[in-house]
Amino acid sequence: MKVKNLVLGIGIFIVFMFLLHDGIRAFYSEPKYEQFCDNTRLDYYSYPEKISPTYGMNCTYPKQLRETEQKCYNEEGQPIYEYDDNGCQISVEECDFCQKYFNDAEIAYQKIVFVIAIIVGIIILIVGYSVLSIEPVGSSLMASGIGAIVYGTIYNWQNLDNLSRFFLLLISFIIIIWIAIKLNTLKQKKKSFWQKIGLRK
Repeated sequence: MKVKNLVLGIGIFIVFMFLLHDGIRAFYSEPKYEQFCDNTRLDYYSYPEKISPTYGMNCTYPKQLRETEQKCYNEEGQPIYEYDDNGCQISVEECDFCQKYFNDAEIAYQKIVFVIAIIVGIIILIVGYSVLSIEPVGSSLMASGIGAIVYGTIYNWQNLDNLSRFFLLLISFIIIIWIAIKLNTLKQKKKSFWQKIGLRK
């Protein structure tokens, strides 16, 4: 019976993690690169129609060009150049921010996934604790709740600073220790009760 409960518990945990992962994407889709950056944007480059044998050689780059280029990079953009007939960069036509917009959208998405996973994890953890006497449902739901919290944290880990990571891990550690103490205290109380009435040694 214990083996069956173990198998069922593991099954509940695995299915829940897939449910969480696919459920978030089903109702809150991840940003796509194509939504922000047009794959045909290379057509914007003003290359000469006829390329000479010395194309791109012996170019001199004005100071203003380099300053505009650096300004674009500093703002996390990608400069799109205008070229002369020799293939030399003569100016920056525009600063393309599509990659920046895509990265910003990804970070915002990761933060939302983090919040959703934390909320779901806490709810499942509480539900699992409340039905702990029904095995293996209770323990596997508690494991699923912890798994959801870990999933959300890992998903958004790169967007957290060191202090946020520390406090998040500290809070998670305290919650898990508290639950472990409560469960074992409850178990000891039940054992003591049955010992007092003489039904268990």
